[in-house]
Amino acid sequence: MIKSMSTVHELLSKADNISLLDSQLILGSVLGCSRTWIIAHHNDVVCEKIQKNFLSKLKRRMGGEPIAYILGYREFWSQNFLVDRNTLIPRPETECMVEIALEQLPNTPTTVLDLGTGCGAIGITLATERGNWHIIANDISGSALKVAQRNAFNTKNIAFFRGNWCEAIRPGSINLIVCNPPYIERNDNHLNHLEYEPLSALVSPDRGLYDLRQVIKESRSLLVKDGLLILEHGYLQRDKVYQLLHNHGYINIEMFDDLSGKPRIALARFR
Repeated sequence: MIKSMSTVHELLSKADNISLLDSQLILGSVLGCSRTWIIAHHNDVVCEKIQKNFLSKLKRRMGGEPIAYILGYREFWSQNFLVDRNTLIPRPETECMVEIALEQLPNTPTTVLDLGTGCGAIGITLATERGNWHIIANDISGSALKVAQRNAFNTKNIAFFRGNWCEAIRPGSINLIVCNPPYIERNDNHLNHLEYEPLSALVSPDRGLYDLRQVIKESRSLLVKDGLLILEHGYLQRDKVYQLLHNHGYINIEMFDDLSGKPRIALARFR
């Protein structure tokens, strides 16, 4: 039974086994206020309706649901992207892919393909940073595409379509392909911490290499001469991804670590 009047401080004290930051963010989302406001108004009284909403969301977080799904967004490249359980939650490691992509080509007319866009974080960020680039983004999930389109509501130089990897794209028309495909093995222990996220966007057959292999193989026909492919991969897959790229005729292959120093990104050129 919730008493009719509680202060901000009293509500936050109900959080158990989650960070103060998360509980502040949840209460801020319910109140429509910033975390700074929450901190400055810890003695303010909160009405019963707000309390019920907060405690409901707090229970979800205490049960292990990611804070991004509870808030409905996740920050990526200093921009908030809408997310729901149809999309993966953008991660800081993937910002490395954006950084590498931006370093490869100037801000001149360029066609970029974002394969498996999810919530659109990679493609929309590239479109925002490079106004002269034209971004094409696809996903096999219609529900994920709806989220991406909402995130791109005021981004003019990006277009979306539903499709599986490289299908329905004109051959020899793409300067740069970026892709963060599923690459986790089905029995990988990391999945225990990802139970709320869509398995189809995480898990790939053949020891996590099936979708990486498909993208590497299919991308060749889409790229212009000297076109570029940038892939995210698992931290134990660096050597295998390098070999796949080499075996399929890519050159100038470079491998990059993520922000935590783990192997994460592959860059290659195709002739």
